[in-house]
Amino acid sequence: MFSEIRQTYRDSMKPSDSLFNLYLARPLAAPLVVLFARTPITPNQVTLLSLLPMVAGLAAWLTLPGTLGLWLGVIGVELAYILDCVDGQLARVTGRSSIIGGELDFLMDELKAVLLIGALTIRWSLLDGGGDQAFVVGISTLAILAVALSLTRFVRTDLYAEATGTVKQNHGESAGAARERKSPLWPVEMVARLVSQYPVTLPLFAAFGRMDLFVWAYGVVHVLYAGRTFLSIMLRLGRFGKDDGSPS
Repeated sequence: MFSEIRQTYRDSMKPSDSLFNLYLARPLAAPLVVLFARTPITPNQVTLLSLLPMVAGLAAWLTLPGTLGLWLGVIGVELAYILDCVDGQLARVTGRSSIIGGELDFLMDELKAVLLIGALTIRWSLLDGGGDQAFVVGISTLAILAVALSLTRFVRTDLYAEATGTVKQNHGESAGAARERKSPLWPVEMVARLVSQYPVTLPLFAAFGRMDLFVWAYGVVHVLYAGRTFLSIMLRLGRFGKDDGSPS
């Protein structure tokens, strides 16, 4: 059984992945991949199933004050992320990868991010004494998150890639760590990525009991991302000329 799990882990890897995924999340997901591969369960069903532990964890945040509720919520988020790894690994092992599966996975990621910040905002405001400030920061973070997600969807369309001469990145594809290291700002980008990939850093904020700082950090990171992405769109599509891709 152990050898089968190890082989499944190796066969289900992405060409490029984060260290957190390589050494923690995907090894924990591999036994579930082996189990689900023996059943009729599809990768898309696993993607939808991953929402359940997330919702259960967020319910703990909203109803249980103190340390117990905090860590039950974190555990729910981490379990949801492990299942999020399972769906892609299962798809690669069973040869059922698809574009629609990647779209569904990104949709679930969007829903989870919105629910996460919403639940943390309510907990911070009502259970942790954050009051009106917590609501203002939380709502602002949700708004900038919505902008960032809309920009991401736009720059990953076929039309944008064709108009700008760039390579289209599908949902679920890694941008690649090597490309980040070429940028002089790669240390900043690395920290920003760790915050945006909240399963990596959320336990650290929980350990210090400062989930409010996580909401602040998440908002700042997405402000920077949205600003950079919008500037890139302006530079690529905001040129003067007759053939600039504008609607007729």
